[in-house]
Amino acid sequence: MQREPEEFSIEILRNHSLSQSGRKLALVLMGGTTLSVGMGITLMYGAWPVLPYAGLEIMVMWLGFRWIAGHDGDYERITVRGTELRHELFIRAKLKQRSWNTHWCTLMCRTRGCRVELAVRSHGRESKVGQMMMDEDRAKLAVALQGLVKVQNLSF
Repeated sequence: MQREPEEFSIEILRNHSLSQSGRKLALVLMGGTTLSVGMGITLMYGAWPVLPYAGLEIMVMWLGFRWIAGHDGDYERITVRGTELRHELFIRAKLKQRSWNTHWCTLMCRTRGCRVELAVRSHGRESKVGQMMMDEDRAKLAVALQGLVKVQNLSF
């Protein structure tokens, strides 16, 4: 069986400004600073109640970095092949896939000031697309899909 060539495909990845080792280093540096300040205050002034709060602060930072690490593999893929519009959204190890016939769906492009929202509407249902993109990139995506899918622009 011969595959149809892809007419359009885009994969959106989350911006990772820190690698996993960078996050560990940042946690060690911030946690070490917090702990050393807490220990200094305890030793200089005998204010030992500061230490549990320093530990709590380090734990909250650790939980935050752990939450961020849970999104490391997230991606969004939008593909138009033949008469099929396919959307894949992979968030926190869960994959959601939807596909539509391009003849029966409409890409809704809503603009509110500088905010841009994209959604695919078909058979009375709507699904958001481009969730991991910035507003300018969503607008560019709508323009790129214009000839492949019916696009309806709405301004509020």
